[in-house]
Amino acid sequence: MTKYSIAIRTLGTSGEKFVRELESIKRQTVQPEKVVIYIAEGYDRPDYTIGKEEYVWVKKGMMAQRVLPYDEIDTPLILMLDDDVELADDSAHKLIEALEENNFDCIAAVTFRNYMISFPKKVYIAVTNLVFPHWSDTWAVKIHSNGSFSYNNRVTKDIYLSQSAAGPAALWRKKVFRDLHYEDELWIDRFGFSFGDDNLIFNKLYKNGYRLGMHYNCGINHLDGKSSSAAFQRDPKKFYTRSMASLMVWHRICYNLDNLPTYKKLRAILAFIFKTMWLFLSHIGASVYFRSPKVLYFYCMGIRDGMRMVKSREYIHIPNYILKL
Repeated sequence: MTKYSIAIRTLGTSGEKFVRELESIKRQTVQPEKVVIYIAEGYDRPDYTIGKEEYVWVKKGMMAQRVLPYDEIDTPLILMLDDDVELADDSAHKLIEALEENNFDCIAAVTFRNYMISFPKKVYIAVTNLVFPHWSDTWAVKIHSNGSFSYNNRVTKDIYLSQSAAGPAALWRKKVFRDLHYEDELWIDRFGFSFGDDNLIFNKLYKNGYRLGMHYNCGINHLDGKSSSAAFQRDPKKFYTRSMASLMVWHRICYNLDNLPTYKKLRAILAFIFKTMWLFLSHIGASVYFRSPKVLYFYCMGIRDGMRMVKSREYIHIPNYILKL
């Protein structure tokens, strides 16, 4: 079985959830060669230890703490974790086995089980984000031309191919991760909260011809520490950040692709225009519900500024999402 190490990004503020994560790492039937914790500069090292962690202080940022050279790690595989997940004793074994047997370049754990939520919640995320279920024997998650994703609503096996994934837990081939030049995606950190970073990371793997898998039964649970997102969710300006970042992520992963035919670019534009108009109506409803016109105002300003940003010199000079590998 291929050797692996664990990399955890943290602010050091997840408390008991981080303790549970470290304890679950100590119980792994296949032990990692290293456990390296990448903590944001200016934050203190947590007191609890299992005796084998190495701490490395890096620039703060949801993307910055993930997009690293990982020079401290010399194993072929890296299990990248957030600081609020808990592993079953055989989680690492299951992920390595699945990656090797299916020739994946990365395999992510399913930590957000949309297919299991109630019908009213499925309707809610469909109305507010245009996120719908699909029924596929092949795909876990699909990315559509409007930038939204759909999720498999009929899960009948443990492992599926995928076009994107959630970020709390994923096993990567280190060489593939480094070859994809994820440092080009650091622009997303400019928003303070990197809305859409998971799609930027995982869809780049898929769109550049690599194999991404998702494991529905590897025993990894997301404890949802919200160490980065709590403040973001409380701020009404989140509607600005979300709409601006959504437009820019859509432009990068769905529209501005070197290998995309003209008719697919047109389809992507029309799909995003429809999405923008649909969500405009949704934000009118949200403004009424929250009794605040700022909701709609921030949504519109985010769309406006996102359109300006994709025409900016800074953005235009970012290397294309499709790499010449």
